[in-house]
Amino acid sequence: MKLYQYHHCPYCIRADMVANYKNVPHEKVYLLNDDEQSCFDLIGAKVCPILQFDDGTAMKESLDIVAKLDALGDKAKVISALEDGDKFEQLFVKIKPSMRILTYPRTILIGLPEFETQSARDYFEGKKEKMIDMSFEQATMQSAQHIGIVNAVLAQLPELPINADLGMDDILLFPTLRNLSMVKGLNFKPQTLDYMQHIAKLTNSELYLAQAL
Repeated sequence: MKLYQYHHCPYCIRADMVANYKNVPHEKVYLLNDDEQSCFDLIGAKVCPILQFDDGTAMKESLDIVAKLDALGDKAKVISALEDGDKFEQLFVKIKPSMRILTYPRTILIGLPEFETQSARDYFEGKKEKMIDMSFEQATMQSAQHIGIVNAVLAQLPELPINADLGMDDILLFPTLRNLSMVKGLNFKPQTLDYMQHIAKLTNSELYLAQAL
C-alpha cells in the first residue's frame, strides 16, 4: 500500500499516525504541493491523504482512511473511542484564523518535502494568501498579535491524558498542536508538551519544535 500525503497537512497526519501506530506495512509518498495530476489520477480530486491499495484502487477522506488502517493493522494496538475531541475542536475553532496566519507562512520555510521546489512553494503561498486575505509578509508582521491570541487558548487546555494506547481524541488533537509547534513564541504548558512528545513517540511522528520560526 501507498499513503500519499503532505507532511504539514493535519488531515494527512491523522492517517500517518494510525498507519505507524498500527504497524500497517505501507510506503509513504510525499507529493509536491503543486502536483495536482497525481491526485486526479488516483481519486479525481486535488486532496490528500490518499490510500492506494496493491490492486491500484484508492480511497480518500482522512477519517475513512483511519478506520481502514485501524481494521487492517495490529489488533493488539487499540484505538480508544472519541471522548473529548469535540471540546477541543470548540476551543481551537475560535482561533482558526490566527492559527492560519501564524502557520501558513512558516510551513514553506521549515524544510518539508512537499515544498522542495519553488513552484510548490509559490502554489501554496498563492492559495493560502487568498484564504487569510493577506500576503505572507503581512501575516508574518502580525505574528505577535496572533501569538497572543493562540497563547490564551493554549493556557485554557485541560491536562491531556497520556495513555499507553492511542485514542480518537489524540488523532484529532495532535495534528493541531503539532502544526502550532512550528511557531516560536507559543507557550505550551509543560504537561501539554509532555503529551505532544508522548503522542509523537507513540505514532512515530515529528514535532516542529526544532524548526520553529
